[in-house]
Amino acid sequence: MSCGNDNGRLIGKMLERLQPVLLKAIEDVESPTMSPAYRAFFKDAENTAYVSNILANITAGTPIHPPTSVNDGGPVIVCVNSTGVIAGTYPWGKKYDAYTDCINNPRMSSQSVSGSPYVVLCPFFWNSGYATRRTFPPEKECLSVDTRRNRFRSDFTGLAGPLMTHYAVWTLLEMMAHIYLIPEQLKRGVAPGDKFEDANDVFALSSEKALMSANSYVYYVA
Repeated sequence: MSCGNDNGRLIGKMLERLQPVLLKAIEDVESPTMSPAYRAFFKDAENTAYVSNILANITAGTPIHPPTSVNDGGPVIVCVNSTGVIAGTYPWGKKYDAYTDCINNPRMSSQSVSGSPYVVLCPFFWNSGYATRRTFPPEKECLSVDTRRNRFRSDFTGLAGPLMTHYAVWTLLEMMAHIYLIPEQLKRGVAPGDKFEDANDVFALSSEKALMSANSYVYYVA
């Protein structure tokens, strides 16, 4: 929506390539024994049904909001290049304009809009070049473990993981995870949009908090 034909096709290709990766992750979640990746980011076998459901919803684009004349209620990816494209009032009363938020945070590549099906791609998503890089990061930019310290290794940013998540396909996954997590976050009183850049911070989350962090799903699938 509002992304243009070329960018729309590029997004479609990213989602196509993400689907088999998500299916493999769902298979891992539903395995009789917890994999090291699952144990690292979700901890508890009791969480498998919830994690599997979130990943399955993302894979299928399951409707989560009332259908409209142009959408069945599933996630809608929108590119914003001016004010008024995606604007309104959050469930808690605060007014928002997605483009204004993007411009006020010039390195913001994307955002999800609480209470809506919209995944918003900011101008930086395209201008940064992230969208046209390789679909998935090369091995040297993937997470690796320092077994001596029992921590994920940091990259040149001083954190573990942000370099990897700059790839557009992981940005899309994170935003879609937000869309499906927000209703439960609101029920539990968790602030939507809580974000943990460092994989070690995500690793340190409690089992309950890990379920509500979109980055848990990104780092797990990655």
